[in-house]
Amino acid sequence: MKHVKIKGSVAPLAGVLSGASRERLGKSGIGEMISLIERYEAISFGAGEPSPDLFPREEIAEAIANALGDADVWGYYHDDYGDEGLRDWIASRMKADGIAPEWVDAGNILLTNGGGEAMSLVTAAFVDPGSVVLVESPTYTESLLAFRAAGAFCLPVPSDGSGIIPEKLAGIVSSVPARFLYTIPNYQNPSGRTMPRERRVEVLEILCKAGIGLVEDDPYHYLGYDGDPPESFLALADDDVRVIHCSSFSKTIAPGLRVGWAVIPPYLSDIFGALRVSSGLGRPLAIQRGILRYLESIDFGDRISFLRTEYRKRRDEMALMCGSYLSPLGIRTNLPDGGFFVWGEVSPSYMNNFSSSRFARWAVEEERVGIIPGTAFYPSGGGENAFRMSYAKIRAGDIGDGVKRLARAFEKYRNLSE
Repeated sequence: MKHVKIKGSVAPLAGVLSGASRERLGKSGIGEMISLIERYEAISFGAGEPSPDLFPREEIAEAIANALGDADVWGYYHDDYGDEGLRDWIASRMKADGIAPEWVDAGNILLTNGGGEAMSLVTAAFVDPGSVVLVESPTYTESLLAFRAAGAFCLPVPSDGSGIIPEKLAGIVSSVPARFLYTIPNYQNPSGRTMPRERRVEVLEILCKAGIGLVEDDPYHYLGYDGDPPESFLALADDDVRVIHCSSFSKTIAPGLRVGWAVIPPYLSDIFGALRVSSGLGRPLAIQRGILRYLESIDFGDRISFLRTEYRKRRDEMALMCGSYLSPLGIRTNLPDGGFFVWGEVSPSYMNNFSSSRFARWAVEEERVGIIPGTAFYPSGGGENAFRMSYAKIRAGDIGDGVKRLARAFEKYRNLSE
């Protein structure tokens, strides 16, 4: 085949990039740091990912192989919401665990390409250029990217160690016409905090009076190490169907399978079905069917107990090491009730003008240990004195070495800055 040489611009498509590509999208702060960590082969507290040694590899491989024996997985599957059997399992499990109210059934479960696609579909459904989306402060950076790509203005709602501050939310919604509030109420990414039940009730009451919906991102729900989390927003709202609840199997089975879901209220069913078709004809049915076969072959409660035990060990070692090595340096860290993340903050009394973004690079380059700077998680500035650490992907015995490296890096960084 001959290649045709044509005179003209060497990059003709560069001149017709969309506004989102040119103006709204920036690089992922997390992605940039992960690349740097990998380049230096550093101990990584950066990636908020489950641990590969906990994946049920053989069981999933067998289940998917069995699913490939089903004739219908080889052609188009004409239910746009995905495999009905898996959707029924999810709905039943959510109701049994008190996550979903009685009105939720398989018809309300939309299977997605991980939790990320659920957020993309929500964005497509509700966001126009210039729309206001309310978000916790700090919040998950990849969701911010999805909202901004659609032209949303992400307005931070002040939060504390218990999540969104209801009084602050009430003041904002009284003067700003927002499309929805986005929240990660359980073991939040990045802060690790969990919003108590009484605050959830207050938040729902405020949104109800203002006529605003809520998007609940809940991928860590089952990973509580000191008991179960409070009732979900979805369950608390009950018949007041203003909540879209999103989750995935990424944290409980494996992220590479890319199977998540969203609970869609009945009045939005056709809209989300059409959005699903417009974004691609279905998702890999063999994977969905394989996950169902796997779930039907195990005791899911036992699987969750196993994960809780393993991740609790890592959280506890992280807490112990942070208390021993970071606390004396003026770095405050929290003890999350579950999930994957510890939030660190540098006290101004120990170091003025601390820059988490500069320190994160310094720690990788000087001591080969990686964290994510707090600035990545704020929509309009903030987080310069904070950073996120994830203990999930590191074996418990290796966490101590990483924290010691981080402490050495901080001491060097502080001495150079003085």
